[in-house]
Amino acid sequence: MKATKFISSSIFSRFTCFIFWLVICPAAAGQAGQKRMLTRDQYKLWSVLVPDKISSKGNWASYRLHYEYSSTDSLFLQKTAGTRRYYYPDAIEGKFNAEFHFACVSKDTMHLRDLKTGKTQKISGVKAFDFSADHNFTAIVAKAATEKDNLEIRNRAGSIIYQVKGITAYCFDPEQKGIAFSTSENNSSQMELILYQKGIVRKKLLAEHGSSFKKLLWKEDGISFTDNSPDYSKFFYYSVSTDKLNVLDPKTTAGFPKDMDIADSFLSRQIHSKDGKKVIVWLKEKQSLSDVIDPKAVQIWNTKDRLLFEYRKFIGDLRMRDKMALWNVQENTLAKITDRELARGFLSADYRFAFIYDPIAYEPQNRQHCPYDLYAVDLADGNRTLVVRNYSMEEKPSGSPDGGYLCYAKNGHWWIYDIVKNSHANITQEIPVSFFSEDNNRPSEDKPYGIGGWTLDGQIILYDRYDLWKISLDGKTKKRLTSGREIKKSFRIKSFNSDPVYSPIESNKHALDLNGNLFLESSDKELPASGLSTWNSKSGVKEMVWENKKINQIAKASGRDVFMYLEQNFQSSPMLMIYNGRTKEIFQSNPQQKNFYWSKNIKIEYDADGVKTKGILYYPSDFREGEKYPLVVRIYERQFGYKNDYINPSLIEGDGFNIHNYTNNGYFVLLPDINYEFGNLKKSVTESVLSAVDAAVAQGSINPDKVGLIGHSFGGYETDLIITQTNRFAAAVSGAPWTDLVSAYLYTGPMFRRPDFFRAEDHQLRIGKSLYDDMQSYLKNSPVLLASQVSTPLLGWAGEEDRHVNSRHSMEFYLALRRLGKDHTLLIYPGEEHQLERHENATDLNLRIMQWFNCYLKNEKKQDWFSSPYN
Repeated sequence: MKATKFISSSIFSRFTCFIFWLVICPAAAGQAGQKRMLTRDQYKLWSVLVPDKISSKGNWASYRLHYEYSSTDSLFLQKTAGTRRYYYPDAIEGKFNAEFHFACVSKDTMHLRDLKTGKTQKISGVKAFDFSADHNFTAIVAKAATEKDNLEIRNRAGSIIYQVKGITAYCFDPEQKGIAFSTSENNSSQMELILYQKGIVRKKLLAEHGSSFKKLLWKEDGISFTDNSPDYSKFFYYSVSTDKLNVLDPKTTAGFPKDMDIADSFLSRQIHSKDGKKVIVWLKEKQSLSDVIDPKAVQIWNTKDRLLFEYRKFIGDLRMRDKMALWNVQENTLAKITDRELARGFLSADYRFAFIYDPIAYEPQNRQHCPYDLYAVDLADGNRTLVVRNYSMEEKPSGSPDGGYLCYAKNGHWWIYDIVKNSHANITQEIPVSFFSEDNNRPSEDKPYGIGGWTLDGQIILYDRYDLWKISLDGKTKKRLTSGREIKKSFRIKSFNSDPVYSPIESNKHALDLNGNLFLESSDKELPASGLSTWNSKSGVKEMVWENKKINQIAKASGRDVFMYLEQNFQSSPMLMIYNGRTKEIFQSNPQQKNFYWSKNIKIEYDADGVKTKGILYYPSDFREGEKYPLVVRIYERQFGYKNDYINPSLIEGDGFNIHNYTNNGYFVLLPDINYEFGNLKKSVTESVLSAVDAAVAQGSINPDKVGLIGHSFGGYETDLIITQTNRFAAAVSGAPWTDLVSAYLYTGPMFRRPDFFRAEDHQLRIGKSLYDDMQSYLKNSPVLLASQVSTPLLGWAGEEDRHVNSRHSMEFYLALRRLGKDHTLLIYPGEEHQLERHENATDLNLRIMQWFNCYLKNEKKQDWFSSPYN
């Protein structure tokens, strides 16, 4: 192991230093070359590696280690050409000032490091900071003795050159040209601006105002904000280039609705057009008109209600949500865009049109997401045109960067809508491949693979399962840009353009330049393998990185083609890598792993009802050829995609299961993919899992009589269902399962506050029909009704407060087995929900599950808690 130099920017506690020493210098913890079994006490040494930033030319990188057991973080700074690292305990993220500085905040102390000289300044009480675009200034907002803050501007040498005391609100320019801020004194407020030019230029936008300010935003050429007037709020927009402040006053602005006010919710964020002529603002209903539910009043539930009472009670009436409006800044006129009937919408990129819809248009209905009718609104005259009826895709249509077109998916094809001509073109109907999911195993509408982007030359990039297609907006010309289908390799565009104040109601304004390079993420899900490539129109795809590993979290230096990414597989903890014409390891997380025996995994294949299917088999950490081992099968849906995921050992998993707890204890672990027959899960799930078990046993080292089964949530349901169909398993564990599909169907979950009909009709439970169209399928796939067939020792568990999958399902199955006189133990954790959040409860669950399997699969003694203490 190479010697690595570390320079601390803070003094660690003795314990933290000890852990840090063990992790970074694992050779010191034991003699080189001598491996040993990993114990639970050593789990706390493991951390999660999180990439942070890469400097503009790629000479420096920052990254974070998060320690789950102690809930602590340390941020690291490292030069990519060397091994010297600087660490900052308790810091989460940092920022680079090109290649000049790096800064981060640890608790409330800012560490400002000069990357040229190596000198570090420590500044206490810091809340936020940013650098200037010309790299000459650092703006720092620091806590003051009062409730207000102080602003200071420092030069490149770190010296304070300007100060403002008593600021009450602030906003950095995303383009790093300055900072806007407000101050107040004696019930009078000012809004001001500092611009970074050759020096510091300070401007006063609004002086001696009678109320404070909020919702401060700087975007494009404009700075906008709202005042906190007790009577009614005004909205202000300042143009930096023209040095002019405009006011949207509800009493004087033409077109402002009398029954509305300017919205004050931070979720309703204003949007500036690039030319500064238009601003999207949000309006709220006057409080007297709001539909407030009296919690003491009688609840009236009507089956014809568009939304359940439960939804309206907790989420509110969608008709009363804030409304979008267009303010013409120069003319000082306002036009509403959304209203109570069509309450949601999004904008064209040029702000000439909006697309609005009623999100509950077809309620009551049975899908997870309600379809809607989409209308185009001409923001010049307010005219509305129906674009598409009964639009059912979860992702909203995509607007073109020039504002002229809309792309949407419907009926298994992609369509282009010409906004001005009000015409539609099916652009994929003549292409002999599908642009929608080819392996959807749910009884739902196939989802599209997606849009890669719009091009500068007025075309669009679409994805099929593997490739990129360039298609003209009339559909007449089309060209496949990659050749992934032939080798089962998927390509997807990796964009490094980001807008820090992008709103989901805006259309993407970035267009792809096909005369330059595109960067592509690539993957082969059959291996699995992944990587990063480039594409250009002359040479096609050129591979940069390709490994039988998981390559993800890719970032690019802003000034050069230097890339930072994570690389990992199950046996190799995530490494921070740099690609600059060649790959280089920057940091290896969890190097202490090399001192311990570690599991390996392999791909297994099996036939499940005539379909070639995959699974992952994990070996015991100290596997010895010729011995027989027990097997634990962990089930959910498709899990093969996790083959290259590194897993930290843990006893605080919220679902009670961690692979290393078993591979370190002499078990094989199997994660099988499952194929489903809609309406007949008890057959298809059982056959898939048994086929996978047979394939694992055929490897020759598994005791076929010592196989256990475990699942959580939908996997818990599958576990309970399987043990009603077979006695193949020596023991089973089921966490937070559905057991009664009738009550699961007739249920309202806390996440969506809408009926859970969709879970059976087109989601995980895969019945494919309503309860009243196919009641037999609900009954024959309900474990609680098949409980008489259970002979497998079953441990169940649930969080008592679980309402995602109601804990009553576990209790009902317990009562069924109790009535039948069968052995069953159920663990109920008070105060917990779908997963266990408290570390002490999670540890308790992980240990109890291991004790259960150790008893039935390894012939260890029964624990006292297995039996009733009240006999």
